[in-house]
Amino acid sequence: MKKKKIAPTELLRKHEIALNTFVRENWEETPQEIEVKMNSLKAWGFDLIAGLRNGKRAIFVSESEQGRQVGDVYEEEGETFEVQEIISTLSKNAQIIVEVSLQDRRGVIRGIYRTEEEDVVIFTLPAAELLLTTFKKRRLHALIEAFHSSGLTTEFIRQRGVTGKPWGYEQLPAKMRQALRTAQDIIDRQTNAGRFTLVYFGKNKNGDDRYIVTWLIPTIHLFDIDIAEKIDKTLAALK
Repeated sequence: MKKKKIAPTELLRKHEIALNTFVRENWEETPQEIEVKMNSLKAWGFDLIAGLRNGKRAIFVSESEQGRQVGDVYEEEGETFEVQEIISTLSKNAQIIVEVSLQDRRGVIRGIYRTEEEDVVIFTLPAAELLLTTFKKRRLHALIEAFHSSGLTTEFIRQRGVTGKPWGYEQLPAKMRQALRTAQDIIDRQTNAGRFTLVYFGKNKNGDDRYIVTWLIPTIHLFDIDIAEKIDKTLAALK
């Protein structure tokens, strides 16, 4: 079977787009785990609870929509739980840690309650499920629209209009340059890892911008609500 030839005009078009795709990238550090704030747990839809699990003292979570109260006793997946305290603040030596790994060919997020004495896994969920649920709760619509895939890294793709002749950097509208600056700041100062690309094709006949933007970021950083909100705001500003 003969290999399909690429037309010279098609190769030229791809070459032109490649040369005018602007990249912001840094892979200085990709942490295995990060500490998150107490409000992140709430944003994901969980209450942190101290109580009894099968009769033994334990720390665990329950979905906030369940509205668990002190004194509640309930069963879940064959285990019995008793609520003794809804934890609102962490003790001095405690942390909430998240870590991402690959399991069954997909990204999995684990929430860990860590003290000087022990690590307790308080939940294990598919990363994509928890991300999309969190984005919905926080009304991060730009992240939902651009979400493409999630493993150890998560990719967002935002495209508007059809491709055309790409514009050079000096021709870019102010909001496109601002997106490049903001992305570089987030990557260099907050995540220390990630890749942002932007190629701009001007406006269509209705005056709407045409572009392709991609953002690849370690999944673990998206569980920091502050970072997720900044990325959402950056993508939303492109319109």
